[in-house]
Order: sequence, then structure tokens, then C-alpha cells
Amino acid sequence: MANRIYFANQQVAFRRDATAVWYAAHGVQSVAVTTTFNLEQAFELGQLAIYENIEGVPDIEMTMSKVLDGYALLYHLVTNEAAGHGHGPTLAGRSNAKVVAALGVWPDTQDSASGNPSQQMEASGMFCSAVSYNFPLEDNFSEDVTIVGNNKGWKAAGVATAIDCATPGWAMVTATGYFSGNDDAPYAETRGNASGQYGGVNRRENLSFATTSSSDAGGVDYTHLPTELPGVDSNGWINPQVAANTVHLQSITCSTDLGREELFELGTRQPYARVVTFPVEVTCDIELLSLSGDMINAFADGCASSTDQCTGIQDNLTNQSIRIATCEGTRLFLGDKNKLASVNYGGGDAGGGNVTVTYSYTTFNDFTVLHPADPNASGPGWWTNRANYLT
Repeated sequence: MANRIYFANQQVAFRRDATAVWYAAHGVQSVAVTTTFNLEQAFELGQLAIYENIEGVPDIEMTMSKVLDGYALLYHLVTNEAAGHGHGPTLAGRSNAKVVAALGVWPDTQDSASGNPSQQMEASGMFCSAVSYNFPLEDNFSEDVTIVGNNKGWKAAGVATAIDCATPGWAMVTATGYFSGNDDAPYAETRGNASGQYGGVNRRENLSFATTSSSDAGGVDYTHLPTELPGVDSNGWINPQVAANTVHLQSITCSTDLGREELFELGTRQPYARVVTFPVEVTCDIELLSLSGDMINAFADGCASSTDQCTGIQDNLTNQSIRIATCEGTRLFLGDKNKLASVNYGGGDAGGGNVTVTYSYTTFNDFTVLHPADPNASGPGWWTNRANYLT
């Protein structure tokens, strides 16, 4: 037994339901597991004491964060089972994929997670519940993923059954350590590797922008921003590397919560499915260092181009396209129907600091994520044909 558990002696890994092949997650920064036993109380006439505290289905929630480093994304690891179902790598196409997740613990006398773990938690039938991508100014680019399910067991190495439970409902498989050399490094650390991934652990300089509008015919490998942001041109492009650039991005955060619903039936206690509750809201917050105010008009009757009641009235807002591209390979496309939900102008007070403006966009059901390291069998084809999914 270890005296403690810390970053060097634990590992997160995933496998598809019907296989014994584990994929270890690289670049993981944190992992948390919450187990909730749902209890329902029954009382009766005639006594104050509880009649029975009835146990329902337990809820397992596992939340993880990783840096964007060229290795497979957590979102892709937990939806590796997705076959596309005619939708390709879209939010709907990945929505029914389930995964087995493992959290292994090694002795704290080891330099790395290598060999068999001394203890392993395995959670079966887990579904992706929430995903977010964060592109900050002063920190690493990161991904946060939450998966949910109803089954979790702890086991010792080399044993296929859970501790104190001989029949967990599935064959447990040991996930051996994938860090035996104690020399793991970001996949994108070497500039110009075979997949065209750069920058190691990506930071602010690794957000990919087109140098000119004409240099990017397809646009899929460059960041595309809403045209109503001050300084963004009519094609959605900016070039931070030129002196004339007036768009000073401070942060971007894109996220969605899938709102999983459990479906039950008579005869069994556990749900037979956990479905996404469409429509699913997708949000994107873009923060800029302001040079001229937020430059967003808001009129009760919209923006009038004439007095004609039918043809002269225009809405304040227009649909906008948002795509985020990083040097290490992440491509995130939120579709072409993003609308500005709010604008927050603040900062620049007498205590110091600069004015920033946060533009919050919202859309529904569009959240397509591609990466060259996607382990899905269709991943290479999706990446090769990414222009079909990112525009």
C-alpha cells in the first residue's frame, strides 16, 4: 500500500465496453470521482422512526482535466465507441458512445505508473456528460470532461472481480501503467512531426490564425471568429502578428452540458439507457482587451434601415460562425448559427487595470471536435476529410 496518492502514482485510462485494450490519457492534470447513493425514505402511520431507507441506483461522476499537448483528447477517449451513426464526429454522432474508465494507483515509491497497479477503480457504462475547452492568456490550453454512470468497483491487480463483490456485472480488466520510462513528453513537442502538430503543451502563442484572408481557402486549420467583434474582418479573420491588428484576445472558453437523462423500465433497477436531452446548448465566451468599447448596438425595435414595417426592420444580431484551431491539432467548430447572448464591459477602474469586454455566444447542438490523434477507427478519415465537418 502507498503512504499517499499524488500525481506520479495514479493513471487514468479508458477502453471500449467489449474490448480489453486500454488507452491511457496523457497530459492529465486532475481527476475527481464522486459517488452518490440515492436514498428514498418510506415512513408509516404508527411510528416516528423511519420504516425503510430505500436504496436506489448509485450515480458515479468522474471529472478530468488535461492540457492540450498533441495526444488524444479526453472527449475522444471517452467517445471512442462512436461509430458516427451517419453523423460523423458530430455531437449527435458521439452522443450514444459509452466507455469503461479506470483510475489506477501505484506505490508512492515508484517514479511513474508502470507495471500493474496495486489498486484500480473501474467504472463501467460511463457516458460523456459535459465538455469544455479553455484557451486562457496566462495558462495552458486545457480540456475538461465529465462522464457519468451507475457502476463502479475497486479491485486489486490481477483480479477480475471487485473487492467484497464477486459479481460486479462485467469482467474487470487491469490497466497496466503506460509511463514505464518516466520520460513521457507532449506528442506535439517536436515541431513538425508527421501529423503536423506543433508547440508541445499549447499556450497563447499556439492559437492558429490565418496570416491573410486569401491564404486559407478552406479555413479549417485556422481560428474563425464572429465578425461583429471589433477589429475582426468580414471573413472572420484576424492576424495577431501584424502591427495593424486591433483584436487583442484575452481568453476563449467553449463548453456544452449534455444533460443526460436516465431511462428506466419495469423489471430492472438500473437504467437501460442514458440519453442526451436535445436540444443541447453550446456556449462560447470570448474576452478582448478593449480599445474602443464593446461596439455593440442594442435597440428595442432592432436596427431600422427605413420606416417600412416589413422590409425596414432588421434584428440587432446576425448568425456567426466560430471555429477554434490550435497548433497541437485540436479543431473545434460550433457551427454557423452562434448568436450573441450578452456583452459585459468592465475593468479600467481607478485602482488600475484595463477595460475588457466579454462577448458570450450561444447556439444549440453544434459542437464538433476533431484531432489527428483520435483513437476511433474512423478518426483518420474524419481528420483527412475535416473540411466536411469544420465548415
